[in-house]
Amino acid sequence: MRHRRHTVRLGRQRSHYKATMRHLVTGLIINKSIKTTKVKAKETSRLAEKLITTAKKNTVASRRNAYAILCDRDLVSILFDQIAPLFKERNGGYTRVLLTGKRAGDNAQMAILEFVEKPKVEEPKKEDKKKKKAAAIPKPEAKSKPVKKEEPVKKEEPKKIVKPKPTPAPAPVPVPIKEPEKPKEEKPKPGFFKRIFGQKKEK
Repeated sequence: MRHRRHTVRLGRQRSHYKATMRHLVTGLIINKSIKTTKVKAKETSRLAEKLITTAKKNTVASRRNAYAILCDRDLVSILFDQIAPLFKERNGGYTRVLLTGKRAGDNAQMAILEFVEKPKVEEPKKEDKKKKKAAAIPKPEAKSKPVKKEEPVKKEEPKKIVKPKPTPAPAPVPVPIKEPEKPKEEKPKPGFFKRIFGQKKEK
């Protein structure tokens, strides 16, 4: 017999299946509704309803059990403080699955998974809106008495200072250029043999 045997695994291994369910439930808690395939929506609704049932107890042990699935303290606080109090008088059926069109490509049946009851969002009061509109419209300024226009005082122009013209510098005196003296030609020193045997007498 196959009593209490759950065989839907979405074509995944056990670890991959758990991670998929964790991410889908996380999105449902944060956004209060998600859009996914029909099979995933039904699987996610099973896990979400179990979490809400444990959250209704609001004990330390139930918070630890919820943390073991969600692995996030902020999500656990949202589940226990915001979502679970909405279902105090309800004994199940916390979510609903609404079928939509089919997905282009693989023709999979899509669905929307959402909570039956959602936390109310406080809308701003009408008085606040009126005050904002009144603040946005500028008030007309009160008419003031005409002020006599004062004639502008003419400013005295500063006197121009005339600078003396610079005297021209005297022309430079040309300096005679001396030609370089030619070096005196030195007679070559006699070689070794000439010093010993003497030099030939010039005729």
